[in-house]
Amino acid sequence: MYEFITNLDDMSGLESAELRALMEIWRERKGQLQDSGEYQEFIRKMQREWAIETGIVERLYTWDRGVTEVLIEQGIEASLIAHRGGLDRDAAEWVFAIIRDQRSVIEGIFAFVKGVQPLSEHYIRALHAELTAHQDHIEAQTPDGRPLRIELLKGEYKKQPNNPLRPDGGMHLYCPPEHVAQEMDNLVTWYRQWEARQAPPEVLAAFLHHRFIQIHPFQDGNRRVARALASVVLLKYDLFPLVIRDAERVPYILALESADRGDIKPLCTLFARNQKESILAALGIEQAVQQARHAEEILLSGLQLLRDHHNLETSRMDRVFDSADQLREMAVQRLETMVQKMNQQLSGLALPGERDYSARCDADDNGSPRRHWFRDQARDMAGRYRYVANFSKYCSWASLTLRSINHFQFVVAFHGLGPVHKGLMAAVSFTLFRVPREDQSGQDPTDLRPASPDFFQFNHAEPRDSIESRFQEWLESSLAIAMAEWRRSIAREVGS
Repeated sequence: MYEFITNLDDMSGLESAELRALMEIWRERKGQLQDSGEYQEFIRKMQREWAIETGIVERLYTWDRGVTEVLIEQGIEASLIAHRGGLDRDAAEWVFAIIRDQRSVIEGIFAFVKGVQPLSEHYIRALHAELTAHQDHIEAQTPDGRPLRIELLKGEYKKQPNNPLRPDGGMHLYCPPEHVAQEMDNLVTWYRQWEARQAPPEVLAAFLHHRFIQIHPFQDGNRRVARALASVVLLKYDLFPLVIRDAERVPYILALESADRGDIKPLCTLFARNQKESILAALGIEQAVQQARHAEEILLSGLQLLRDHHNLETSRMDRVFDSADQLREMAVQRLETMVQKMNQQLSGLALPGERDYSARCDADDNGSPRRHWFRDQARDMAGRYRYVANFSKYCSWASLTLRSINHFQFVVAFHGLGPVHKGLMAAVSFTLFRVPREDQSGQDPTDLRPASPDFFQFNHAEPRDSIESRFQEWLESSLAIAMAEWRRSIAREVGS
């Protein structure tokens, strides 16, 4: 006679203290891992393993563990199943379809749990229909032992007894079809009561799994559905799907038989051990995740250092370039003052037939197309002062031109100091003469001379008022030397 399922009077003594402690650790760490790519890949592989192993345990197909590991790592494909599993094309396609259905179920369970929906008979029937989508028939026996092939009812409770023969010739009795609906209603009701009381997850999963197996409500696929239901329970507690591997098939069946005899403890222990292994495996990826995050943090830190360096150097350059612009403007103002005075004095000094004598100030800033006009002369001066002139980031100048008996120029040129810009700038002052070319196509500079004993150096760190004070002194000294050179040139011309 079939014995109707019973509720558990008490779940105390069935809980695993070790799993409880691990669950606490896992809940603390999960938040740090669950958004990582490593953890997402871990879950995808676990889903693949569940989809593959749940069919192997039921002997829907079989192969060695190596094939399973290849499919877990590389993905579930019919070509891999045929090649690695040694199946012909049609068989491989059928197995692929079965595993794909099972993978769809486990992926759906993850979604179901996220939706916080209550467990119902409707959902259980839907699980069965999806698990058996590509399984159309089952092999059965007549009462006298003759083989029989019958159509599988998908998502429907059985209409005929499905009691298997024991190895000793006896018959294992499952729930008669006429009592299935009531038994399933009782099971779901008891499950919800224990869930509301926050029963230990491994005990609640074992209870639901075993009582469902006792009922055996479907013609076939009951243990696959039972493992799916146990996975629902465990995932609701932030644990992992129940993956029963082929190597665990015998202990699994023995634990179910022990539960049939009234001792559910071995099944609870098996489920607890299963979850402990999954938690430890998940925690095992933490180091890889932390290393990846550590590497990323180092990368981000390095990038931030580069950004800080760039911002600092940009700030330094901006400051020193602003200083250079200001110094050039100071030079322009001083030269324009001289131009005004000199033009008043030069007026009327030209001899008949000569071009009028004049003074003129000219300048160009760092953004001008003419910024490089005096680059060659400035480079020559830098060589005399034993430093490298750098024109890549900044170059500007101011000049005083005096046209009289000769064509004289005084120039102050600004540029970077050193082969690489580091916030150091220089200014050089020099004089030169312009002489006509023989073909009268223009003028060439000649007789280049420094207008100061040393170049003027300034940088980003020096206060602006200090730079300007030093520059003003240097500029006046340069002007004095330049004007002395102009006077000598006039004396030579007049004397000749």
